[in-house]
Amino acid sequence: MKLHKLLWMSSCLLLISCLGEDDTGDTDLSAPKIRANDNLSVIQPDHFMRTTTDDTEIPLAFTVEDDNGIQEIKIESHSGFDGHTHGKSMAPKNSRFKLFSYFELIGNENIQNSKRFIRSSEDQKNIYLDERNTQIDFNDLILAGPYHFSIQATDVAGNQTRYQDNSTYHTTLYINRSYAPQVDISSIDIPGKNISGKIIRNLSHSASSDIAFLWIYIEQPNPNNQAQEGTIIREWIWGKSNWPHQFRPNEGQPLPDTKQLDLGTLLENATDFYSNLSGNKFCIWAEDTIGNITVKKLPIN
Repeated sequence: MKLHKLLWMSSCLLLISCLGEDDTGDTDLSAPKIRANDNLSVIQPDHFMRTTTDDTEIPLAFTVEDDNGIQEIKIESHSGFDGHTHGKSMAPKNSRFKLFSYFELIGNENIQNSKRFIRSSEDQKNIYLDERNTQIDFNDLILAGPYHFSIQATDVAGNQTRYQDNSTYHTTLYINRSYAPQVDISSIDIPGKNISGKIIRNLSHSASSDIAFLWIYIEQPNPNNQAQEGTIIREWIWGKSNWPHQFRPNEGQPLPDTKQLDLGTLLENATDFYSNLSGNKFCIWAEDTIGNITVKKLPIN
């Protein structure tokens, strides 16, 4: 009996010892960290980056770190024309125009220092918007508009960055093109309830098409995360959109013109427009008949 009791006590001590080892914190439960490079203040592309109409590439610079080793890094960009639903029915109305996309997978075999990976502009591996991107032919035109962008990372223990806690870097990029609707705002006078600005079709560009849809809205910034999209508190819609969208109706009142729109005239009877501007963002989403989108967001202080 004494021998049996001794064996039982030894088994208990061994089990307690094993449990104690699990409680020491040696188990890796932390996802890799994605941050800006040491010589930069922000990850590139920055939050809500807007290209110029002539840009041919988007800068790509970031650092990924993990104490136990990085397994892989995924870089992706895809259309955000329908919000976040990524509908499979989306397609350009003209075969010359292409929805932009980008995907890069960096495996651990291509990471020299497994605990720290740095992508810099010196690597000459930016995101290209011309034929240097293998998905774009020489004569193709990228559809202008909002594109979602993300950097995700996984470590050797299987821990992944997530969207929910912003450990995955994610934002919206705005690709602007001269053949898309052009938005020009010269002044906003809140006390005087007056706005000067126009939305026009660029008739000087052969690839332009008529304005088909206009969505004007006021966005309240997210106080807990200024780098993410806020809440729409007021909106006004004209025309019919090419892209079904999760955050708004797809059709509104008729457009008064398809080549030039005056913002002052459009908004002169818009209730609550000027009273809700201060401290928020004034946003314009303008589409042409082909499906190009121009988005402009102005913080109003």
